[in-house]
Formats: sequence, structure tokens, C-alpha cells
Amino acid sequence: MKRSDRRALLIAPNGFKETLSSLRVARAMAAGARRALPTDEVISFPMSDGGRGFLATLKALQPGLRRHQKTVRPPVGRRRPAFFFEDEKGAAYAEMAEVAGIHLVPEAARCPATLSSHGVGELMRAIMARPSVRDIVIGLGDTATLDGGSGILAALGVKLLNRQGEPVAPGNLGLGQAARLDLSELSPDLQAFAARGGRIVCACDVSNPLLGPSGAVYTFALQKGAKPAELPQLEANLRRWADLLEATLGRQARDLPGAGAAGGAGFALAAGLGAELVSGAQWLTSLPIFQAALTQAKAIVTGEGQLDQQSLSGKTAGFLTTLGRARNTPVIAFAGRVALAEADWRAAGFTAVYELPPHPPKQAYRVLSACVADSFARSGFGAT
Repeated sequence: MKRSDRRALLIAPNGFKETLSSLRVARAMAAGARRALPTDEVISFPMSDGGRGFLATLKALQPGLRRHQKTVRPPVGRRRPAFFFEDEKGAAYAEMAEVAGIHLVPEAARCPATLSSHGVGELMRAIMARPSVRDIVIGLGDTATLDGGSGILAALGVKLLNRQGEPVAPGNLGLGQAARLDLSELSPDLQAFAARGGRIVCACDVSNPLLGPSGAVYTFALQKGAKPAELPQLEANLRRWADLLEATLGRQARDLPGAGAAGGAGFALAAGLGAELVSGAQWLTSLPIFQAALTQAKAIVTGEGQLDQQSLSGKTAGFLTTLGRARNTPVIAFAGRVALAEADWRAAGFTAVYELPPHPPKQAYRVLSACVADSFARSGFGAT
């Protein structure tokens, strides 16, 4: 199909954090596009890079998924229900932010040094307990934790012990005391899952490694509530954890793209359980339903709350520019805030980028829709 034969606008945005879900963003954008370009077909495909909203996006795209629920322990507060989906082919889908999302932790309690991902491991154990499940796809991103995924492995039976043979405290701080791992009491559900050839895929919202200047601590810890003075110790604790887990199990994973996702959970799942780390945006766009929409697209319209350098490191908006380049398809982005210079976003592959005008959060839907309509009307994009 030649580009000139394509008539559809493919609306494929992420959510605007704490304002609009990806489904609401897609609806607002589609409404604005239809006002400005009434003769064009508009295809809405709400996106997720693996963070919050991953399951909601999947459910919207695959309504036949079966929902299951498990009560788990979040990083703070009482046990709460979390859910996962299962399809008819033996695949289950989960989202780490559903259990350990930063939106679940009050701002005053955001302390990545002490918060644990244990509840995520509880959820994974419940999934593994289902004999019909052979594949687990879990979205990683938007979490409050920075424990390198140690809590996940602890919930699956891995014991982190200090030099005296005592369990270390949960969270990142405990990693600084870890001296050895006890694998003698691994969860029977984990062992059964492995015995039937179970496979884990992590849909990561970023491509950062575990350690270093672009790793989990120095890129994301401040967003999770850490103080600048804490960063060196948080990094040292993660490094100690990486040394211990890799030496014990023989898998090198700290430098894999996505190892730093979700506070280092990507690392633990890869090094500890042999999980495959993939870009969440890449995984979602590989689905046949997206590929079919892509063949009809004369332009890809995306968006997120803030367009910045992180957007270009595995996030949806940045990944879509790769698809656009490959198909000679324009990629247009709308963002609540644009923190990239024009030269940078053009070099990244965006055809046009629009920043929303200042507005109260409650007006985000209306303002976004109006901005899309006005931008397309002014640009004459729909003219043929």
C-alpha cells in the first residue's frame, strides 16, 4: 500500500500521568482529529509502555481475556486485591504497578530505601499456581520500589541472608547487608511452572540498565522520593545485590536494556528467573491488531504527559518514531509539557510536536481535544 493510499490517522498515545489514562487520551485525541479532519478515518489504539495502565490497555484491545484476582501486600498499607488476565492459549498478563505502583503510596510514605516489591512476587506465585499458564507477560514501570526486585524473589522462596544467617530487612537498605542466598525452599508453584517450561516476558517501560549514571538509582530514585544524599548508598546496595544474585545463579543481567525498569525488577526477573526483557512499546506494537492498523496509517499521532529524554529511552512516543521512519509515516506528538528542544525532537524522528496550554487538571480532556483539533486545522495536515 502506497502512503498516498492510506487514509487513517492512527491515534496511539500513552496516558498522561495522574491526569488521563491512555484510553481517555486516545478518546480526546480522536474527538479532536475528527473535528478537524472529518473525512479521515481515525483508528484509536491506546498504548502502554509497560507501566501503569498496561492491563487496561490489553483488556481494551482483547476483550476476551479472563480476569483473576489475588490479595497481595502492597509496599505500604493493608493487603489489597490485585488482578491479572489469562487468555485461551495459556498466557497470563500482569502489571507491577497494579501492586507496587507509586500512585498507591502516599507522598509522605515514598521512601524507596525501605519499600519492597514482595506483593508482586505474591501475584506471580498465584499466576504460576494455575496449571494452564505457560507464559507470563508482566508490565514493568511506574513503581515506588527500588529493591532490585529482591522482594519478588523473596515471595517466591529465595531467602536473602546476612553474614549471621539471618534474613535481611526488606527494601533496598536490606540489600546492603545481604551476604548469601538460600534457595532450599523455593515455592512449589515456581518449581511447577519451571517444570512445565514456563516462560516470563517483562514488558519494560524503559531501556535503562540496572547500575550507573543511566541506571535505576541515578535516573529514577528522586522521582520515587529519595533524597540526593541517599543516592550513593542506594546504588551501592543495588550493586551488592547484583553481584550476589549473578554469582549465585550464573546469569549476567545487570547491563541488559530494561534491567533498571521498575526499580531494578527487570534485573531480578532476568537474573533470577531467566525472564526475557523487551520494550513494552515494542511488545504491544507487535500484536497483530496494531500491525493491521499500522498498514492503514497515513500518520501516527501519539502523546504523553511530558516529552523529554526519557521518552526516547524505550517509552512509547520514542519507539513510535522508529516505526514511523521504517514506513515513511509522519509521527506527531502532543504533550502536557515538552522538555526537548526542537532540534532534539526532530532528530528523534517526530514530524511535529505540540505542547498543551496551561490548564487545570480537571480540564485536561477538553484542552487536549481542542489542541489536537486546532493543530490539525492550522497545519492543513488533512489536505490531499
